[in-house]
Amino acid sequence: MRKLVAVVAACLLLAGCAASWQGEEVRYRIKSLDTSSPTEFFRLELVGDAPKGALDSQDLARKPVQPKQVSGGAAVGDEVLCLVEQKKGSAVGDSNVVTLVKSCKKA
Repeated sequence: MRKLVAVVAACLLLAGCAASWQGEEVRYRIKSLDTSSPTEFFRLELVGDAPKGALDSQDLARKPVQPKQVSGGAAVGDEVLCLVEQKKGSAVGDSNVVTLVKSCKKA
């Protein structure tokens, strides 16, 4: 019985090391349009400070996003509001923070 409790406790500990964060709306400015690859994308730059609770505020600072993910006809120099999610792997897996920009709209 003690072994079972120890195994369950270890599994809960490892599973509890995974984390995620989802910002309601994060404000970015479209810095430039990158056309150096077959897929064009906007280079976004964070406006102001990173939201509280973000797992990796440095990773939020600059993000690429395809123009089709931005609604409202935004262009270079415009500000956009984006839904952003950050995930961190578990203790046994990848522990790097991955930042996903889900969708954006012109501010």
